[in-house]
Amino acid sequence: MAELARRRQGYMNVNAAFRRYRTDLMNFLWTVHKDSVTVEAREVVEEARRDHHSVFAEAQVVASGAVLAELNNMTKALSETYRRIMCLEEGNPDADGSFDEIRTDFVQLWEQWEKMLDAMRADLGVENSSTEQAWVGS
Repeated sequence: MAELARRRQGYMNVNAAFRRYRTDLMNFLWTVHKDSVTVEAREVVEEARRDHHSVFAEAQVVASGAVLAELNNMTKALSETYRRIMCLEEGNPDADGSFDEIRTDFVQLWEQWEKMLDAMRADLGVENSSTEQAWVGS
């Protein structure tokens, strides 16, 4: 029972950190698009990134194999989105690294997040997947 509680807490922490990092990346992309990047705006992203790395490291030691695979996929996708945004901000974007093209990365991040959340819920024995419950009551 203690192991299940530990996994649940780790999953909740990493889920919150991923959501915050994704949101802060999205906000920073808009800041880059508006050409209004400040030291403070960059620090918000860097703080979310550091938090993500820390929480991810904790989750790695408690996650099941299936969840760990999804965590790794999500982390790779977030890292690539971060890299693409920073290249755009520095004036050296990828060939497919325009504002609009990077915005589509966030749709893919959302889909990856749903897969990760489904794996976490399944590992914890929760019956309904996130995709079945995502918009109930909307």
